[in-house]
Amino acid sequence: MARPILGRHVRAVNDNAEEWCASWPQESAALDTALRLFAAHGFSAAARARDAAEIAEGSGDGDRAGFWLEVCRTLDRRMARDFQRRKHS
Repeated sequence: MARPILGRHVRAVNDNAEEWCASWPQESAALDTALRLFAAHGFSAAARARDAAEIAEGSGDGDRAGFWLEVCRTLDRRMARDFQRRKHS
């Protein structure tokens, strides 16, 4: 059942935008990477981003690990949260 929109402006709302704490160019890079990863890997894209974060973390590259975690969070907030919890426990 659809209701007509009567003179209201409707816009999309990103449900995880408030979690981004960095600058817009970094957010844009994470979003762009997330979209490209999803296009290449479909529903396994978040797991691939998580794996990239683990690899970067294992090699001592905290900045890169943070970037990949942000990409993972863009695709799957729960997976990123679980990864961070395991990392800190």
